[in-house]
Amino acid sequence: MSLKDRENSILEYLSQNREASVDELCEKLFVSVATMRRDLKALAEKGKIIRTHGGAFLNKFPGESIPQELREREFVEEKDIIAKKCLDLINDGDSIMVDASSTCLQLMNNLGAKNSIVVITNSTKAPAVSSKTGVKTIVCGGIASKTSFGYVGSIAEEVIRKFNADICFFSVCSLSPDGILTNNSTSENQLCRVMLEQSKKSVLLINSQKLNEPKKLNTLCSLKDIDYIVSEKDISDKFPEYREKFIW
Repeated sequence: MSLKDRENSILEYLSQNREASVDELCEKLFVSVATMRRDLKALAEKGKIIRTHGGAFLNKFPGESIPQELREREFVEEKDIIAKKCLDLINDGDSIMVDASSTCLQLMNNLGAKNSIVVITNSTKAPAVSSKTGVKTIVCGGIASKTSFGYVGSIAEEVIRKFNADICFFSVCSLSPDGILTNNSTSENQLCRVMLEQSKKSVLLINSQKLNEPKKLNTLCSLKDIDYIVSEKDISDKFPEYREKFIW
């Protein structure tokens, strides 16, 4: 079976089933695990599917913000690598701003390793996480976003402006070759801008997969505006002008 035929078969199967594992697809198409993983990676890069830990979803949201419950299930290992790297940037006693992205949620899950830190966030999931980690957490409140488990709007922005942080951790939907960071949600971007303004330093958490994404609706900022960039692997060669900002 050719690559094109395999890809069509995968997409057809996913359109009929809400989700499929790698093993399930291998059995269906009579291919090896290695071949299936390559095929799924190719389809994900084309925006056709959403990869999860051990499987895939059909991407029914091309050009739109993928719902948070799906984003939390894709690239889990990569997000955990990024989160653990970020810990080296946090000192005991720091106050940090954290956005409501799925990558930053993974960071919050790892913050129990730090002492006496304070988290300021717009994440609606933060209370559940802090109950496990024991980290002091301030949640801004506001209007619950339709595309993420996060608060946005004037109330959220007003509360965030009342606090000052040592570091802001955030993520975006796309990092373009010219170093522009974009998202689909203008309200989430505006909340993130306030977080960045209220923080001494800024750290972008970016999965290398997002380098393949086209620019989204609204520009947040560019790489020149932030202090550090953390990815699951070294992608600094893509942005030589900002090589010193990358943590790997």
